[in-house]
Parts: sequence; structure tokens; C-alpha cells
Amino acid sequence: MKLSLLQWLRCPGCGQTLVCEVLRQEGDEIREGKLNCARCQNSYPIQNSIPRFVPGDSYVDNFSFEWNLHRTTQVDSQSGRTDSEDRFRQSMPFPLEDLKGKLVLDVGCGTGRFAAIALKYGATVISVDLSFAVDAAFKNMGEHPRMHIVQADVFRLPLKRDAFDLIYSLGVLHHTPNCREAFEQLPKHLKVGGSVVVTVYTNQNKFYVMSTNFWRRITPKLPKRLLYALCHVAIPLYYVNRIPILRYIGLGIFPINMDPDWHWRVLDTFDCYSPTYQSYHSYPEVFGWFEAQGLTKIRIVEPAVTVMGERSGIEARHGSV
Repeated sequence: MKLSLLQWLRCPGCGQTLVCEVLRQEGDEIREGKLNCARCQNSYPIQNSIPRFVPGDSYVDNFSFEWNLHRTTQVDSQSGRTDSEDRFRQSMPFPLEDLKGKLVLDVGCGTGRFAAIALKYGATVISVDLSFAVDAAFKNMGEHPRMHIVQADVFRLPLKRDAFDLIYSLGVLHHTPNCREAFEQLPKHLKVGGSVVVTVYTNQNKFYVMSTNFWRRITPKLPKRLLYALCHVAIPLYYVNRIPILRYIGLGIFPINMDPDWHWRVLDTFDCYSPTYQSYHSYPEVFGWFEAQGLTKIRIVEPAVTVMGERSGIEARHGSV
């Protein structure tokens, strides 16, 4: 943890600023220490360079497993692909060069695949995740001078309100116990004029939802390593599903990821069948969430379901507190 992060951290219990007790520091990074709240006497550890505002990874141990195993699979600088930047651009309807000098909150950072893009274009990024994926993210880019990584719960974000120019959560909130309530935690941390962008799973493909939910009655309960091994069936099924006459039958019975790279295929198939929580939503539904929070300039972006809105003036402030 860098000391500069302190200006944006707050006690998740009472909202008070925190005092850092350094136990071990190397250069700009505090490797071990504590964050103490004088008001409510809570103390939060800094372990392996990361502030920890939760005692463990709760209901997201599957993400701890997959992202530490696939630490570099989706990071463009490691994979040699541009998927993460392409995906990020798709949901940000502005030139990424506009991120220079902006403060950005990445909610559900995983290995930091999107944070890496925001950093590339000059943003200061605070990345939050409930899982131990934060350790993978730190290995990938934690030493970057504008990168800050925090392990915390979206329902108790240990962050200053009215602080961020951009908040994004791409493909994460549908894995919480209540997707709408998770979203409602975000606008209060925006500056006036700041924007929030979220992507959640679409419910448009009813057959896909029905099929995955059928298998998910069992799969989240399996031991993670066993389920991960079973997801390797996606490697040969990819070739079967490329046959036109068999594609819709195969994907209808057991949906898998169809990326040409088998690493991505296995990872994303596991990502579908392993989460404890997984919900599906529509554009009108999510659009309504934004309206209820007083956000303005609400717009639909891609991929489905992705929505962007802005906090502007008194109405947005009242809607997001």
C-alpha cells in the first residue's frame, strides 16, 4: 500500500479517516501494517502490501481460486492480445485519453485487466475486490505508482465519498447476493460530474439462462479443483460445437465459452459454473436503477447489459446518498 492511498480511504464502519501504522515498508510500498480508526477503534491489517477490510473471501472463493491460477490469462500485456482494451473501449463512450489525470474506481478488479488499461491512459486507479484476486492483481501491477489495490466488500466500501471521476464494474455485480443493492453503493462515491458504468449479465437469451441454471444447481457445490478439472471438457467440445449442425444442440445442453484459446475457454467456463451467486438482468431494469439513484445522461452501451450514467448537481447528490 502506498501512503498516498490514505487520502481516499475511510473506515467502512463509521466513515472516519484512518491512521496508518507502518510495520514494514520497502520504498513507497507499505508491506505490513495497520489502518486504525480513532472514532470506532476498528483496526484493519495491511498484509502483503494490500489493505484488508474483510477477514476472508466470503462467498467468492471461486474467484480467489481462478484468478490466482489464471493471473495473466486476460491481461493484455501478458497475453499478447488486445481483448481487455477492446472490451474496455466498448463500454467507455469517450476517448480513453480523457482518463489522464482522473481518479478511477475499479469495482471487482480480478487480476486488474481493466485497471491496466486505465493506467495506460494516465488514470490513478483504486481497484477493489472481495476475493484474493487482489493478490494476483498486485503481482501484475501493484508496484505501479498510480495503482492502489484494496480487499473490501462492495456493500461496505472503505472509500471517501464524492471522490471519483469514473467508477466502473464490468461483469461483477451479478455475482453478489443482491445486484441492485451492490450497484446502489457506487454513485455516492462519485464526484459531481463523474460517471459510473456497469455491466451485468443479460437475461435476453432465456434458453442459455435456463441451461446454465440447470447445471448450476450442482456445480457451485463441487470442490473447486474438481469443477475446474471438469471444465476442461470445454477444450474438445469447442471443436464439436464448431460443426454448424451440432453447435446449437451442444451449446444448448451445456453452454461453454467458445474462445479459440483453450486457456480462456476453460477459465470462462469455470467462471460461469462456479460462482455462489449469479443473476441476469435487462436494460430497462438496470436503466431504472440509474434513474432511482438520481443519475443523469443515462445511456446504453455495449456489451449487453452495460449502462452508463452521470452524477450531476443537487438531484444526483440527493439520489446517491
